[in-house]
Amino acid sequence: MSPKIKNIEDAIMKSIMDVFKEDALKFFGIKSKIIAAARTELKDIQINTSFMDYTFLLDDDSFLHFEFQTSNKKSDLSRFLAYDAVLHYKENKPVNTIVVYSSNIKKAETSINVGSIKYSIRAFYMGSINGDKKYEYLKQKIKNDKILSNEDLLLLVFLPIMDSAKDKNERIIESIKLAKEIKNKENQMNSLALLYAFAEKFVDICDMDKIKEVFGMTQLGKLLRDEGKEEGRKEGREEGRKEELIRTSIKLLTKKFGILPDDVKIKIQNSDMTVLEIIIDEILDFKDLKDTYKYLK
Repeated sequence: MSPKIKNIEDAIMKSIMDVFKEDALKFFGIKSKIIAAARTELKDIQINTSFMDYTFLLDDDSFLHFEFQTSNKKSDLSRFLAYDAVLHYKENKPVNTIVVYSSNIKKAETSINVGSIKYSIRAFYMGSINGDKKYEYLKQKIKNDKILSNEDLLLLVFLPIMDSAKDKNERIIESIKLAKEIKNKENQMNSLALLYAFAEKFVDICDMDKIKEVFGMTQLGKLLRDEGKEEGRKEGREEGRKEELIRTSIKLLTKKFGILPDDVKIKIQNSDMTVLEIIIDEILDFKDLKDTYKYLK
C-alpha cells in the first residue's frame, strides 16, 4: 500500500482484503482460493449506496460477497439481497454473502422471505472473539520484536470491533499505539492506515479529534500531513498565479480600451487560468473589447 493514501476514508475492509486476500478468507473460515477481486459498483441498481463492501471471484466460479456492519437492521438484508440479485443477473454466477458484525451485535437475522425469493447470509460475530486477550498476545509479540504473521496483522486491525471491556474509541487508540510499535515499516504503515480508516468508518464525528491526535503522532500521520501541506502549497501557488493573471488581464485591457465595464471584470475574475493566459497572449491583436467576448463567458 502506498504511503500516499489518497482515499484513506474508503471502507476499511476493502484495504484489508487487498492486503491480505487469502489470509483474510482463512480468518473467516473460507477454504476457497481467490481468482480476482470483483467489480462491486452496481450502477443499474438505485439504492442509497451502490457499492458492496467487497466481493471476490473464487476458484469454484462463485462470488463471495462481504459486508461489515455495526448495525442490525432488517432493511440491511433487503439491501444485500438487491446487491446479490443484480450481481447474479449481470454475471450469471452463484453469490454467497458473509456479514461481519462488530462486537455490539450478538445476534442478527440471517434470512429473509420476500415471497418467491428466500434469501440468507452467513453471519460472523466479532463479539465472539476476546479482543482483550488478543491485544495482550499482540502486545507481547511486538514488545519481544517477534515477526508478525498476516493472521497477527488481521487480529490487530480487527481489534477495535472485537469483544472488549473497553469502548471502541479506547480500543482504536490502543490499537493505533500498538501498531506504531511494529518494527517492520511496511506492516506498520498498512496497519496504521487500516486502523485509521476503521476509525473513519466506525467512530462518531465528535470522537474523531482524539483519534486524529493519536494518529497524527505516527509516521503515516506525518506523511499524510506532509502530503496535505504540499497540496496546500500547490493550491496556494495556483491561486496566486491566477490572481496575478486576473490583475494583468484587467490592467492590459484597461490600458488598451479604457475603463472596463463591471460585467467584463466579473467574467475575467471567474475565468480559468487558460483563458486568462490566452487573453494576455492575444491582447495585441484585439481590435475591440468585444474580441474578448469569445473567451469570456
